Amino acid sequence: METLIFIGFFIGLGIMSFLSGKVIEYIKLPSLLGMMILGMVLGPSFLNIIPQSIIKIAPDIKDIALVTVLFIGGLGISMKQIKSIGRPAILLSTIPALFEGFTIAWLSTIFLNFTFIQGAILGFIIAAVSPAVLIPSMISLIDRKKGQDKAIPQMLLVGASADDTIAITLFTTFLGIYLNKFSNHSSDILRDIINIPLALILSIAIGASVSYVSKLFLKYIKGHLFKTLAVFLICLGMRVIEKSFHLSFFNSLLSIMVFGFFIRSYLEKDAEAILKYMNNIWRYGKLYLFSLVGMAINPTLVGNYFVIGIIILFFSLSIRSLGVLISLIGTNLTTKEKLFCVIAYLPKATVQSAKAGIPLENGVAGGEIMQAIAILSVLVTAPLGAIGIKNNENLLSSENEEYQKLSPEIL
Repeated sequence: METLIFIGFFIGLGIMSFLSGKVIEYIKLPSLLGMMILGMVLGPSFLNIIPQSIIKIAPDIKDIALVTVLFIGGLGISMKQIKSIGRPAILLSTIPALFEGFTIAWLSTIFLNFTFIQGAILGFIIAAVSPAVLIPSMISLIDRKKGQDKAIPQMLLVGASADDTIAITLFTTFLGIYLNKFSNHSSDILRDIINIPLALILSIAIGASVSYVSKLFLKYIKGHLFKTLAVFLICLGMRVIEKSFHLSFFNSLLSIMVFGFFIRSYLEKDAEAILKYMNNIWRYGKLYLFSLVGMAINPTLVGNYFVIGIIILFFSLSIRSLGVLISLIGTNLTTKEKLFCVIAYLPKATVQSAKAGIPLENGVAGGEIMQAIAILSVLVTAPLGAIGIKNNENLLSSENEEYQKLSPEIL
């Protein structure tokens, strides 16, 4: 009986998510907003009618969806594009997150009476851009060949995938410093900081190495469906390894994107078919990703910290936007295209939903305040970013002849 209830709710959630997305699209808003609102209403914060069995596997479902969309993102990046976006993508992965995280740390000492360490814990929960919002939007732009003359969606994809590593690593570092202070254990800050670039380099190397080994046996697999299943299982395997062994030096999401990038190069004749199959997986995966992200949002926690939270977010997002503009200095992007990049780097959702409650669970003073402001950041920036991206696509140019010659079929 339990199994039937689970299957019924699971299928029903997918149908309702699809319909809620269509309703929101009808009023000219991004469909993901409808899916997130549905999840929030059905979840623990309001109606609380979702079976615990679905809530328990929600992290795994979200992981599968993120793995899918990041692999598709990797397939959408060519070698020629990576050469042109390399420097700004690297800067986008570091500067905005560092600017925002440390700004929130400083503001927290003023508005919340936190120590700088407490503020940094909050700052680097919030500092991560949301892959759940940004990456699907960028893939949609790639699919419609928007901004391809300067590979803007690809640049944002690469930057965002590494941005999370910076933010999560620093969040873990400052949380460790706080906890060690009260447990009489020493913390090697220098080692933790050095681990950040090492984690990025190692994750890229792992993705490249796995793709090279994979191409050796993928050529013996017959049929595009089986090749797609093989590469998808490899992607899931990398994610499971990181999650199971809690590897701080390995960002599987970045490795998966790199894996997709090299698979496109190694399996040029099969890449188009693989992409079609992966898009079919994503068509259903996004229904659950955004509705489950919505379930993790508890707007009732915001309460008394709404005004202070808005003030902190206003200044921190302004500084983050400045970081994006600094990262784009020296590029050939127009002012309108730079403005689009600023908007695309605003949304928060996935990391904040997953990490908001961790300080409170670990007994950090002010943990309930951190949770409230982290949730507020999702409520404010997820719709702001999603609507901003959708309504400002016209700032990007459409496909050109050079891009068509570069990859006439993959996208």
